[in-house]
Amino acid sequence: MLRGVRRTMLAATALLLSLAFAGPPAGAHDPGSKEGKAEEQELLRIYQPTWKSGTAIADATVTCVNGTAGSYPCKNVDLLSFLPQSSLGGGSSSSMWYWADSYNNNEYILYCRSNGVSFVNVTDPSNPRYLGNLPSANGVSSSWCDIRTYNNYAYIGKDSVSHGIQIFDLTKLRNVTTTQTFTAAARFTGLTNSHTLWINQQTGFLYVSGANTCSKGLTIYDIKTPLTLTQAACYTGAVYSHESIVVNYTGPDTRYTGREIAFNFTGQGKTVQILDVTNKSAIKLLSSGTHPGASFVHQGFASSDYKYMIVNDETISTASGSPDFVYDIQKLDAIKYVGRDNGTRGTFVNHNGYTVGNRHFQASYRGGLRILDTTNVASASLPEVGYFDVDPSSNASGYSGSWMALPYLKNGVVAVQSIGVGLFLVKPTGTAAVN
Repeated sequence: MLRGVRRTMLAATALLLSLAFAGPPAGAHDPGSKEGKAEEQELLRIYQPTWKSGTAIADATVTCVNGTAGSYPCKNVDLLSFLPQSSLGGGSSSSMWYWADSYNNNEYILYCRSNGVSFVNVTDPSNPRYLGNLPSANGVSSSWCDIRTYNNYAYIGKDSVSHGIQIFDLTKLRNVTTTQTFTAAARFTGLTNSHTLWINQQTGFLYVSGANTCSKGLTIYDIKTPLTLTQAACYTGAVYSHESIVVNYTGPDTRYTGREIAFNFTGQGKTVQILDVTNKSAIKLLSSGTHPGASFVHQGFASSDYKYMIVNDETISTASGSPDFVYDIQKLDAIKYVGRDNGTRGTFVNHNGYTVGNRHFQASYRGGLRILDTTNVASASLPEVGYFDVDPSSNASGYSGSWMALPYLKNGVVAVQSIGVGLFLVKPTGTAAVN
């Protein structure tokens, strides 16, 4: 019996990896077909949370004392509020992003769900307000939804379904007093599906990874006219682009100061690529690197001085801890692997991470939010200084728990998403806070 259960779990995991990481393989079922819908239901089953909480928390901070904040294991992180998934439009959930309205200084979390996007006013993080839902295009459902913002617009893509990219006018969130069902300002159908999105705020280019375009490489769109996507480039020099972080470079390699540089994470390609994408008609691969035992190079983010890159590998977890991989990027044309920090934090799988100051904030599935000190990143030492565990039931490997943690809200507040469970707003304290 146990052997059969294990075979079923392995088969399900294989299906998850084949679709989540590379999109539907050649010859895969059409997502709208009977077989495609069955695959989607299986993936939703895999992403079912091991921990569920249906009780909203607001009005009073739940302080982290003696290793817990209410029901949640913690270290140097207080709980400000929690909105359950049932209060956010239901469905499953994955990525999210934020928007700060320059008109009135309000802050919002844009919360991606399998069946739409939830908009939450988090200006008062102790009393977040759910404003309403933008339903998915054509009513399609997918476990993978990604969202980014440019000026006053949000761009939403989904994987494994025919969705295109929705464009939403964020100014519609102003003065909302009753829950709304919103409509998109436009929908781009020049692609069907996408896995992740990134927008360079300084140049007005949208970078789409894992789409059905450009052989699942990097598709680049000009969005300076926000409701119109104009394809500017197509980079196919990788087996797959899972995610890219693109910046106007200000790091130590002065040869590239001011140029538009993309850090491209190639998934099953097992490499980190550094691309000069300034000239869209002549994208140049500057260098690429990998780490020992690389399995699926998922995502990474640079240290604040842009000397080092902290990378997560989504299919690696070990009994001794969940590793992060450090690369030296001081010379963009000569990326070098430095080493790994195994940590002692649990066997959970690391997911997206973002750096602010000398702290790296990482969503780690069943490990929840983990906060790492980057002071000694040059020696691949990333000690954990704080955490908030959104899944008290387990720190094992698996794909439930926190997919995304965003450390960009005012006053050091961090938004932490938990798949199918809801939205947490937390506040790092003491040594976990950015300094």
